[in-house]
Amino acid sequence: MQINISTSIPAVHEKKRHWPAVSIIMPFEPVIQRKDDIMQQLRKAMKKVEWEMGTGYDEDLAGLVMLKLRTVIKNLNFSTFKKSIAIYVSPVFEKVMYLNMPVNETITVNEFFVIRDIVYAKKDIPAYFVLVLGEKWSTLYEGNIAGLIKIKSNGAGNIPGFKHAANMENVADDNAFFVKQFLQHTDEGLSIMLSAMPMPVLVTGKKNVLDYFKALTANSKSIVECIEGSHEKAAEGALFDIIHPYIADWDKIKIKHLYHQLEKAATEDQLVNGITAVQQSLSHHRGRLLVVGKSLIHNPGMPETDTLSPANPFNKFSCVRHVIDDVIEKVLENGGDVEMVDDDVLGGQQIALVKDRHNYM
Repeated sequence: MQINISTSIPAVHEKKRHWPAVSIIMPFEPVIQRKDDIMQQLRKAMKKVEWEMGTGYDEDLAGLVMLKLRTVIKNLNFSTFKKSIAIYVSPVFEKVMYLNMPVNETITVNEFFVIRDIVYAKKDIPAYFVLVLGEKWSTLYEGNIAGLIKIKSNGAGNIPGFKHAANMENVADDNAFFVKQFLQHTDEGLSIMLSAMPMPVLVTGKKNVLDYFKALTANSKSIVECIEGSHEKAAEGALFDIIHPYIADWDKIKIKHLYHQLEKAATEDQLVNGITAVQQSLSHHRGRLLVVGKSLIHNPGMPETDTLSPANPFNKFSCVRHVIDDVIEKVLENGGDVEMVDDDVLGGQQIALVKDRHNYM
């Protein structure tokens, strides 16, 4: 497994450093991984930490940190459905965060914590839907970098009023009214899937079917590509070959989908921009998606954040040292996602938050 060492690690000084702060960010999916395999990964991480603390940290404090780290690992929640974990331990502080995002394993031994390292550790794995449309039949697939998995096929016989196959067969393929009814029914099912898994969607079908669908869909902000062709009977492997050129440049797909999501959130009054507004919103709303420009991630003390609060308002021993760390922590702890993007993606803003529809109050 690839292990990244955080770029926030300073050069080792000659003198002993007295406050070893350990961060372990790693995949953690006990629902699909064997507990023994996870524990083996954790033991390897602890050995790495122990070795790092032997290169200049106070021995007594290093021993205390290792003791606390073993206790934290012993008490991890192996019933979680999350995808990864972030563990923070110092002589006077400990914290565990269970995260929804996939990550690359990252181990940091430093004089302080940097919660932004979670953003650097995030693994960018292609995940998308492919919707194959016909006049009387549709199929939804979930896609990844290697292939497609069928989720559900939907026939026109499922439309109320067309419960019997005989009714469906008696309807001509060019019956525009019926095709639109069927596509409306399909789009409603897609809405349900997207509410649970808000991923980009690639849609394929004949030109007339695509035209109908684009005109009626309520999910236009999730659709990143429309591919003309009759692929209703294509096997999963053949269908993946057809859509692969469109997902080969995944960054392009991701940014396009991100733009659409921000536009949709703005239309629904669910988008806030600027660090002050984001902070205020998070005190009342759950953040579903936080989008942060690279400049702000790399330089959390930028002028925009300097006037927000008194100097050094955070506990110096905790993993929250800057306003941006506080914001990231709140979003992740409440099940939201964080994306780091080039500054121009946000159109001059440094940070934007898509709010959840559910308020705290």
